[in-house]
Amino acid sequence: MSKIIVNEDELIEISNQELKKHEYYEEGMEIIGVPEGLSGSNLSGYSWKGPDALMSNIVSDVMHKVKLEYELKVTYK
Repeated sequence: MSKIIVNEDELIEISNQELKKHEYYEEGMEIIGVPEGLSGSNLSGYSWKGPDALMSNIVSDVMHKVKLEYELKVTYK
């Protein structure tokens, strides 16, 4: 099965949609691009914000699922 190609901003948006579907999602959890406040080719990766100590495990689950369906096409400046 071929994956859907997405850019950096789309990957963050899709990941946040999936995060909200996670069984342990709590209000305030969010996957963010790093450095925060930038977008597209200016991003060097992702991180998260949230109230739960298990946030890293939840984000790991979500990103694994997203990366099974989507492929990041890195954009350059």
